[in-house]
Amino acid sequence: MTNTALRREDLPLELMPDAAPGSESLEAAAAGNTAQAGWRADIDGLRALAVLPVVIFHIAQSFLRGGYVGVDIFFVISGYLISRNVFQRLDRGTFSLGSFYEHRLRRIFPAYSLVLLATLGMSLAHDLPAESRGFGVALLAALGSVSNIYFWATTDYFSVLTESQALLHTWSLSVEEQFYLFFPLLALLLYRRGGAGFRGVLLAIFLASLALSIPAAYLYPLTAFYSLATRAWELLLGSFLAFGMLPAPRRPLTRNLATAAGLVLILASMALLTPLSPFPGLAALPPCLGAALIILGGETGGSVVARLLSWRPIAFIGLVSYSLYLWHWPVMVAYRAGLIFAETDSKLLARGGVFALSFVLAVLSWWAVERTTRDRRRVPTRLLLAGSATMAGLLATMGLVLAGSGGLPGRFSPQAAAVASYLAYDPAIPYRQGRCFLERTDRFADFDRPGCLPDLSGRPSYLLLGDSHAAHLYPGLRAAFPEANILQATGVLCPATAVLQPVVSLACPQLVEMAVNQLPGERRITKVWLSSAWSGGLAAGSPGWSPHWLEDLGRTVEMFRAKGIEAVIIGPGPEYAGGLPRLLAIGIERRDPAYAEAARREDALRIDRSLAAFAAEKGFAYVSLLGALCGGGACPAYAAPGVPLIFDASHFTEAGSVLAVSKIAGALR
Repeated sequence: MTNTALRREDLPLELMPDAAPGSESLEAAAAGNTAQAGWRADIDGLRALAVLPVVIFHIAQSFLRGGYVGVDIFFVISGYLISRNVFQRLDRGTFSLGSFYEHRLRRIFPAYSLVLLATLGMSLAHDLPAESRGFGVALLAALGSVSNIYFWATTDYFSVLTESQALLHTWSLSVEEQFYLFFPLLALLLYRRGGAGFRGVLLAIFLASLALSIPAAYLYPLTAFYSLATRAWELLLGSFLAFGMLPAPRRPLTRNLATAAGLVLILASMALLTPLSPFPGLAALPPCLGAALIILGGETGGSVVARLLSWRPIAFIGLVSYSLYLWHWPVMVAYRAGLIFAETDSKLLARGGVFALSFVLAVLSWWAVERTTRDRRRVPTRLLLAGSATMAGLLATMGLVLAGSGGLPGRFSPQAAAVASYLAYDPAIPYRQGRCFLERTDRFADFDRPGCLPDLSGRPSYLLLGDSHAAHLYPGLRAAFPEANILQATGVLCPATAVLQPVVSLACPQLVEMAVNQLPGERRITKVWLSSAWSGGLAAGSPGWSPHWLEDLGRTVEMFRAKGIEAVIIGPGPEYAGGLPRLLAIGIERRDPAYAEAARREDALRIDRSLAAFAAEKGFAYVSLLGALCGGGACPAYAAPGVPLIFDASHFTEAGSVLAVSKIAGALR
C-alpha cells in the first residue's frame, strides 16, 4: 500500500523516538508489532473511541448520556504513553526534565493557545462585562493549568450556565498538567533505585486516590469531579501498564478476550451511566479498566478489536482527537450564543453543523499547528519557547485586563453595563443558601433548623417547600408576612412533592421527610406553600423529572390535607430563553425595549394553565404567579429602577421576589 509510511512529525509526541522512524507502517502497528512500530494505531483508535462520545455527549446530552467517560479513557491513555516514554528514556539514560517539559509544550500549547485566542475573540465580540470578567479569570486559570480548581471553586447551582463557559473543558487538561508536574520528579527520584520500591509508591498513591474518589463521588461530587487527588488513579493505571505491573496476554485467544472485554466495559459504561451517576469513584472503574485491557492486549500482538480500532478512518480521528476536544466546546458555546449558523428548528441539523465545524477546525489545527510544532526541524526549540512565551504573555495580559477592568465595561453604555452586572448577582444571602436552601452536595446536617424553622409563639406558621423556585420566594414572603413564622425547607433539585424519582440532591429525601411527615406532628402549621420549577425542573429528561409528576403533586397535597393542613400550589414565574439582565442590556444597546419580552418562554404559560386546570379538577388551592405578574400580557422586566426582576433565566432577585409576592400575598393567606 502507498502513503502508509509514518513521518517523524506524524507520530504522537509521546512515542516520538530519538531517530527518524524509518519505514514503520500503519499495518505494522495494526498487527501489534509494537516493537517495530513507533506508533500503535489501535491506541489512536482508542483515542477516537474516547473523544467521539465526549463530543456527542456535549453536543446532544439526551443521547449517549454516559459519553463523558471518554475523558477518563484519555487519562488512562495519557498515563500509559507518557509513562512509557519516561521509563524508556530513564532506561537509556537520556531522560531530562527540560526535554520532558519541552515535549509537553510542543504537544499541548500551540493548538491550545490558538483555541484560547479564538475564545478570547469570541468573548470580546459577544460577552457583556460581567461575562467577560469571568472569562478573563478563566483564561488566566487555563494558562496556569489550574482551571479545574477555578471551576470547582466557582461552580454552584446559580453560577453561570456551563453551556456558556467557553473554557470549561480545559479542566481535564489542567488535571493532566498537574499530574505531570509531579510524576516525572517521582520517577526521576525512585525509578532507578529499584523496581519494587517504585511499584510500591505508585500502588500506594493509586489506592489512596481511588479510596478518596469513591466516597467523594457521593459526598462531594464537584470536588471528586475536578480534583487531581480523585483522578490521579486513572492516570496511574496507565503508568502501571507502562511499567509492566500488569501481565500482558500473550496467546491470541487471551488477547482477543481481553480486548473484547475492554470494549464491552467501555461501551456498557457509555450506555448505562448518566450525568446523575456518582462519578468518578467506582463508576469510573469499568471504562478505565476497559481502556487498560485494550492497551494491554496490544502489547504482545494483534486482536480483532485492535484491527477494528486501527481502521484508517478511526485511527485518523484519534490523530486529531486532541484538536477535536479543544475545538468542539467553544464551537458549541458559539452556536448556543447565536454567533454561528442560522436558527433552525431541526436539532439534528444544528448539532450536525456543530460537529462538522468542530471536526473541520480540528483537522486544520492538527495539520497546520500540531504537526508543524512537533517537528523540531520546522520549529526549533528557541522559536518554540519564544513563540509560546509571546502568545502566553498576550493571553495573560488580556486576561488580566478583562479581570481587572470588570470586563471592559466601556464597550457598552453605562445603563446597559449596570443592568448586565446583575448577571453576577449572588442570591446566597436572600435565599439563605447552604442553610435553608441546601445545595445538591449539602448534607441534611447542614440544615439550620432553628433559623429555618422559627417558632415564635402567638404567630401563624407557614411552610415553604420546594426547590430553588421556592427559595426565590422567601425574601418576598418574609416582607409580605412580617407577623408570621416563615418556615423554609428548600433544596437544589428538590421538587415540592413527597415522591422523589430520581433522587439527585443529597439532602432532599430527608428534607422532604421532615417537611411532610415530621413537622406537621411537631408544629401547628397554618398553611403549606408548594413551589417548584414546574416547567423546567420537572420537564421530561431533566433532573428530578417524574413521568407522573402531577399525580405526585396531588398525593403530596392530599398528605398535608390528611394532617389538617391546606397546601397551596404556587405556579411558575416568568422564564426567558437567556439571562434576563443580558436580554435587557442588549435591548438597551439596540434601543429595543421589547427585546427581552420577545425572548420570554411560552412553556411557563402552558404549565401554568395545566396546573390551574389540574388544581380546579382536584379542588386544590392554586395561585397563578404568572397571572398576577403578567396580567396585561407582558411581564415586568424590572423590580425597581435599574434592578431586573430576574437575575438569570427564571430566578428572582431579592427585589424581584418582593414585587412578585406582593402581587399574590392576598391569595396565599
